[in-house]
Amino acid sequence: MTRHVTWDRGVSLVGHGLWLDPLTVRDLAFVSHAHTDHARRHREAVMTEATLSLLPLPLKPRAARLVKQGDSLELDGAVLSVHDAGHMLGSVQLLFEHGGCRLLYTGDMKLRRGCGAGTTPVPACEVLVIESTYGRPHFRFPEPDAATEGVALWCRRALDARVTPVLLAHATGKTQEIMVALARYGFRFALEERCVPSARAYQAAGISLPDWVELTDDPGDRVVVAPPTGKEAVRRLARYRTALISGWACDRDFWRVFGADVAFPLSDHCDFDELLDVVELSGADQVYTVHGFAQDLARHLRRRGVRAHALQASEQLLLGL
Repeated sequence: MTRHVTWDRGVSLVGHGLWLDPLTVRDLAFVSHAHTDHARRHREAVMTEATLSLLPLPLKPRAARLVKQGDSLELDGAVLSVHDAGHMLGSVQLLFEHGGCRLLYTGDMKLRRGCGAGTTPVPACEVLVIESTYGRPHFRFPEPDAATEGVALWCRRALDARVTPVLLAHATGKTQEIMVALARYGFRFALEERCVPSARAYQAAGISLPDWVELTDDPGDRVVVAPPTGKEAVRRLARYRTALISGWACDRDFWRVFGADVAFPLSDHCDFDELLDVVELSGADQVYTVHGFAQDLARHLRRRGVRAHALQASEQLLLGL
């Protein structure tokens, strides 16, 4: 029987009833990680325990099939397994095996980890569905530890000048990852209230975070971390400077929208070159790009001789699964 993948506010494996990170509520969905743009209150969802713990209550599924890295799950004659995605706590890639074909859905992922964590493994597959958030050539990030060192130097200079350094980072995942990365520099942190629940969830999962408190109007000699939007608490600080921590640092016009003084290209996603590396490491002979600059990445891959297409809202693509 011919099987297809479709795009309709999420990737669907037709014939299996499984949706991948859909943006509308579905009967059965795979949720790759806990960022709210990838989760809805599905009737049933496949995810890791860490992802479930990080989801806000309105987005927790009505029923959850919890999977661990290395374990497999049978579903409608297919075998599913999850593999570390390097994006944040609990984030995983999904390997879907059926009829002798292996399809890999990356979700959001990061290849180069920094802090001695090595490189995220990429399972071998014939068909690859890859996120393409930074799928244009100008998104090229420095080595993670070098970028972290730049952030640390900026924070130290601000503190020495009796100015509060404020790092603008996603409340879930990015905040905790930058805290871990900066831990070896001896900083203490003050977290804006939206960052606090995820920090507690990280600690509950056994992740050691450096000393932190919830942000007050006088954080003292602490580095403040806050989400990029809704910075009312930050504006109450006496003297401060802000730095956006994001891959969008490569796009000056974009990061200035957030009112940041500076930006550092420290991301929890693959940059353009890493996306190409993921395709090569997977060994896939058919690639589908989703999210972000999907059209651009697919076009570039085709120029390199790779069969690649961008998944779009009205598109149904034969996979031969």
